[in-house]
Amino acid sequence: MLNNTFIHIPGIGSVTERELWESGIHTWNDFLSATSLPARAKSAFRIARPMLSECVGRLEQLDARYFSEKIPRRESWRMYADFRSSAAFLDIETTGLSPRSSIVTLVGILDTDGYHSFVYDRNLSDLREALEKYDLIVTYNGASFDLPFVEYHFGSVFKHKAHIDLRFVLSRLGLKGGLKAIENRMGVGRPSELSSLNGYDAVRMWRMWTRGNEGALETLIRYNAEDVLSLPKLAEIAYRRIAVSIGAPDGSLDSWAYPESDLPYDSDVIRELSAARYGL
Repeated sequence: MLNNTFIHIPGIGSVTERELWESGIHTWNDFLSATSLPARAKSAFRIARPMLSECVGRLEQLDARYFSEKIPRRESWRMYADFRSSAAFLDIETTGLSPRSSIVTLVGILDTDGYHSFVYDRNLSDLREALEKYDLIVTYNGASFDLPFVEYHFGSVFKHKAHIDLRFVLSRLGLKGGLKAIENRMGVGRPSELSSLNGYDAVRMWRMWTRGNEGALETLIRYNAEDVLSLPKLAEIAYRRIAVSIGAPDGSLDSWAYPESDLPYDSDVIRELSAARYGL
């Protein structure tokens, strides 16, 4: 989809981009070799040629950060197909909402090798090195929460990476609110016991763990894994739907064999959390 994108060029908006596609100019090379352009695109020709030539080279180099800086945030979904293989789907758990007064208890990452957890006072110090191999970070509400929180504690670990925040991508489809509510609407589920948990339960599970409840940490990790595992599913659905809605010439995306989590969790912990939530 990146190779079909013209909307990042000054002077070319969504209407002009669609006219380019409809005139048979589907790719950057099509534009560079075109002998005629739609009227709306002619004014951008001088700017577009050197910019698109650079885009060709940057994509060959898989420079995700370059495209992240050029493409409007609401259009970040266009990077997904080209950089999915080097992406980290990321979600964090914390002890509160402010990085100044809270800690990161757990960072979960899903990549093509599966799910990886980084836990405070265990292996969280390995996170910085682990992030180095990724070109793209995919989150839900990460621009407002996860990424600033991590960088407050670890420094500028995302400085040279592209980011897709599915909160903004999914809002284009009218899907707003919390991650679990969107999962339900999109038919992306998780085991019924775990579906009752929420962000505050994640804080409480960490407290239970620090007080000696071994099952609480297992359940927290599984809870986080379920959040992370839903991200590529939602990203794939959104990518295809938006591509169709804008008439993109190539909105294809090979399906990823999503891993399913078989990590253990403690049903007693979930029952205890539920009982406390309802005052039982």
